[in-house]
Amino acid sequence: MIRPIDMLRIALGIIMVPTALAYFLPDLLPWVRTATWTAPMSLRLMGSLDASGLLAVAKFIQLTGGLALLLNRAVPFALAAMAAVNVCGAFVAVLIEGAPMLGTMALGVLALNVALMFAYLPAYHAMLAPGAVADGEEPEAGARFESLFVNPLSGASRKACLFAALPLAGALLFFWQVVPFGNGPTGLVVLVYPTLVWLVNLLRAKA
Repeated sequence: MIRPIDMLRIALGIIMVPTALAYFLPDLLPWVRTATWTAPMSLRLMGSLDASGLLAVAKFIQLTGGLALLLNRAVPFALAAMAAVNVCGAFVAVLIEGAPMLGTMALGVLALNVALMFAYLPAYHAMLAPGAVADGEEPEAGARFESLFVNPLSGASRKACLFAALPLAGALLFFWQVVPFGNGPTGLVVLVYPTLVWLVNLLRAKA
């Protein structure tokens, strides 16, 4: 007998896969109804996302995540990845487009996504625990992201700070020179805090 959680997982997968495929292959899936934007702000926003390629990225996340749900593979990871996309979709549908039916459907999809994440909550225990260490990191200061770019009083060594300058400089250069449109300056603004934290750690570090 199929469990209720599996029914919800399959239902979300069935929603995600066709709607994502309809973006990449509209002529092959003319029967799939996708969101229709009419508000001027929605049209400008979605047009900019499409032109920048970010909409294609979002649809790819929905497609691969939906397939993972249908195949019952890496479900917690797929749900977490799709949650970010579905939050953005609900935001546009409810607060920018303001269409009652579209907003209700977007909130329903997001609620289904969140409900499944709660059902798989034990899978997120390690990453939600205080002081969680990611793969490839170590607990000591200077060997983890938090101690270099989040906590300015971590006590990371000067050597660790100097090594951390390489990925930080790469990220700054990427958003400054590569990322188009307004996404580049936005990325640079986001990197202000980790850059300041890294600088404080470097100045306080001992040899």
